[in-house]
Amino acid sequence: MKRLVSTYRIKEGLVVALFFPAALALSDSSRSTTLLHFTSSFLIIFSQWCMNFGLVDFRKAGRPYGRIALSYILSILIYLCIGLLLDLTGKLLSTTRGNWGHSFSSWLFICLTIFLFNTLILLVKHAYDSNAEKKDLALENERLKRENLQAQHEALKQQVNPHFLFNTLTTLQSLTKHDPQQATAFIGELASVYRYMLQHQDKNMVTLGEELDFMRSYLYLLRIRFGEALCTEIQVPDAVLGHSMPPNTLQLLVENAVKHNGLSMKRPLKISIYVDGDYLTVRNNLQPKAVEGGSSQLGLSNISQRYVLLKGKDILIKKDEQDFQVLLPII
Repeated sequence: MKRLVSTYRIKEGLVVALFFPAALALSDSSRSTTLLHFTSSFLIIFSQWCMNFGLVDFRKAGRPYGRIALSYILSILIYLCIGLLLDLTGKLLSTTRGNWGHSFSSWLFICLTIFLFNTLILLVKHAYDSNAEKKDLALENERLKRENLQAQHEALKQQVNPHFLFNTLTTLQSLTKHDPQQATAFIGELASVYRYMLQHQDKNMVTLGEELDFMRSYLYLLRIRFGEALCTEIQVPDAVLGHSMPPNTLQLLVENAVKHNGLSMKRPLKISIYVDGDYLTVRNNLQPKAVEGGSSQLGLSNISQRYVLLKGKDILIKKDEQDFQVLLPII
């Protein structure tokens, strides 16, 4: 029923069908036929409305000239059927009753009036269809955009593992030669990291607590790799650990910080993860190093798109001469 009311715009049709007969009734000098004229006009206009909204669709491919022509023919038939049913062809023929079948001018006037009302209803239908088409196009564009972002999200998750694997295996190879005992501990943390990746590879969201547990294992691997050239600090209250976020977000941000900044014993890279208001902030000191081809910003762009897609809110990026910060909304 709701679909029928929506398709035929029944409410709007009733308003239009009541308005015009009411205006005609007020101008009718003969009170004895006012109700009859009102009823017949209401039925005719409302029937025309429903007929046009059910027959003509301007959104379909091609031009509905045939259906438009048919709507005018049906409008005349509707007028005749309702007029004869009520023993009155309408207010316009009432003055020529008894001779209406032979009055060409009366018929011409009636047809013009019917055509006028039918044209007005068709214009209203065209306006509704145009508006609905714009909405459908906007929804389709939004759907395609979301599907594209989802595809990018999936592609990003697939890209994380090979890059990370290359770096960790290189470090493990060096440890195996120089410090077998530490290599064993390194393998244990590496196993924890990959266990997390495998468990969450099909998930779009994880809890902040899960992501931080993963980060502690990941940062252990980085500290083994860089030693005291990398300083990290995590200060996140337990109250926010149940909030959700896209997986591997923190790992990508830390990896970007290591990739784009120089670090040494004398000039260590300092990375802090903490809560500031409604945001989880990842901050590092700026000491940029020359990277061939410069920064593509694809990592930050993908994180931004993932947050917009999955959480409906974008990340914030702040940069000054000393620090670079990425603020992740806590929702």
